[in-house]
Amino acid sequence: MKDTDRKNIDLYLSYKLLFLTTPFLYGFIVWKFFEWYHFSLITQLILFLLPVIVSFFVKTKSKDIPNNTQNILQTMSYYCIPFFLAVNISFDFSKPSSKGYLITDKSSPIEEKRDSEGYYKITDYQFKAIPKEKMNTVQIKKYEIPPNKMKPVKYKNDYEYLRSYYLKEYPKPIIIHVNRKTYHQFGKGDFLDIETYPGLFGIKWTYYHWKLND
Repeated sequence: MKDTDRKNIDLYLSYKLLFLTTPFLYGFIVWKFFEWYHFSLITQLILFLLPVIVSFFVKTKSKDIPNNTQNILQTMSYYCIPFFLAVNISFDFSKPSSKGYLITDKSSPIEEKRDSEGYYKITDYQFKAIPKEKMNTVQIKKYEIPPNKMKPVKYKNDYEYLRSYYLKEYPKPIIIHVNRKTYHQFGKGDFLDIETYPGLFGIKWTYYHWKLND
């Protein structure tokens, strides 16, 4: 393509299809990466805007760079970061740290935040979950009912005793933040395993194993 005249390239149907499908493909790839990498909102904006800035910079050098080379550089500017993130995942053969949870409840509170343009509202999708290692270690506490709160029970030898009750004390759930799709797909009673990998280049990424409660 680099050695072909621009007018001839436009005649190829495959190139036109590539031109139309690339934005959708790029959007899908970036959306998928944001599921694996839990970047902050600022980091996501930087990763999204950086290729755009580089692309416009290459466009401003139209006098110094041939059209075909310019088009290739603009395309590479969009795919360099996804390629780097893909290699970080694909060649990460390290052992992950795994954590399992049981979803006990879910909520979606609306938070109000402020930036330079004013106030805006966002929905925070949350799962309340209990780690698996705490699920089988339920603590038992003994509670005694005072005599003035109950009718004494007597044996034949006239000895009184107090009734004792054992109450289960469950650990306090933790909050796990998820995206909108995951929030509506899973609910109370479902299980999930979260595996966190260090990444080939030291950029952590997360893989979720979800299991619906049948």
